[in-house]
Amino acid sequence: MNESANSIPSTKRSIPMALMQVIGFGGSLAVLVWAVRVALRDENREQLAKLSHATPAELMMLMSLAAISVAFNGMLFWVVMNPVHKLRPTDVIATNAISTLLAYLPFKLSIVSRFVIHNRRDKIPMLTIGAWIVAVTFLMLAVFGPIAAVSLWQQEINTLWWIVSGIGILGSTIVGSLIARQLEGDIGTRRIAKLLGEKITSTQNYSRVHIGFEMLANSRAALLGNFFRILDILTFVMRFYVAARVLDLPISGSDSLLLGATYFLIGMASPVGMLGTREAGTIAIASMVGISSAALTEDTAGQTPIIIAVLFVTAIESVVNLACAGFGLAWLKARPGLEQNPDSDSPHPATSIIPVENSLPDGDRHPP
Repeated sequence: MNESANSIPSTKRSIPMALMQVIGFGGSLAVLVWAVRVALRDENREQLAKLSHATPAELMMLMSLAAISVAFNGMLFWVVMNPVHKLRPTDVIATNAISTLLAYLPFKLSIVSRFVIHNRRDKIPMLTIGAWIVAVTFLMLAVFGPIAAVSLWQQEINTLWWIVSGIGILGSTIVGSLIARQLEGDIGTRRIAKLLGEKITSTQNYSRVHIGFEMLANSRAALLGNFFRILDILTFVMRFYVAARVLDLPISGSDSLLLGATYFLIGMASPVGMLGTREAGTIAIASMVGISSAALTEDTAGQTPIIIAVLFVTAIESVVNLACAGFGLAWLKARPGLEQNPDSDSPHPATSIIPVENSLPDGDRHPP
């Protein structure tokens, strides 16, 4: 009876949240439909005709960049988990392909799919998967934090911007890893117990969450993970650069970086799925800040050619992501997961490229 009574408030809270997700997704689709209608107007026929003249090499480049992005992001997840759990990199990439396709939809189905697949197939505890996702998020902040700070300082992308951004990303990743090292293992547990109490830190659930600090504490894994993150972002940048070349829009590398980073960030942050929200946000940013004037020259309806470039990138990506998800699903069905203890924290030697040793002695690395 108590369980039923307790579930009623939870249900009441979930219904409005679900409605907000549906309404938000509907709004995103409406924006996408608007963008498509603008792109198909008569005044944009010249731009659309250029798409039909795209060379096979240009189309292959765009498709390859979209597929490589799925692989890079999958490798990032594998590298972060590798110090504490054995997984095949190909399995993590396949899972990421499925999650990437589901990211178009609301209800955070992409995140849900990671929990379901890695828990049921790879026997990783739910709380550890949550810690894994949080660790990846912190690493992403270590990349975009310095980039945002340097961008506000410089107001343009130049040689100094690249140098300071690179140093900032390297420094923030190392500092974050060193902080995590102070909170991992028995020593970290004793420090956390002073704040949360030993009653909490002595539980198995705590151990499954606390292992996230060990993921971040491995500086080599953290640095390699952010290396893959940067490569992933660059694939977005290159997609906009190639799309602009196809459409004869004089978008510079700096403009492509702004468009690619915006497209990526909105897709990651959108609570209602990335379909429509990325396109609307990227078009809005392009209209507000320093994109090449020719790419923003308004037509008679007050719209800009950049809309077609954004939709072109989305169309190519959608086809590739659908294909990658299909291959990923087939791959996971064909290959069983690695047998492992759900509470095991030791990587398999055959799959580990990230050494797990650091400055702490073995006895201080894992809570009892």
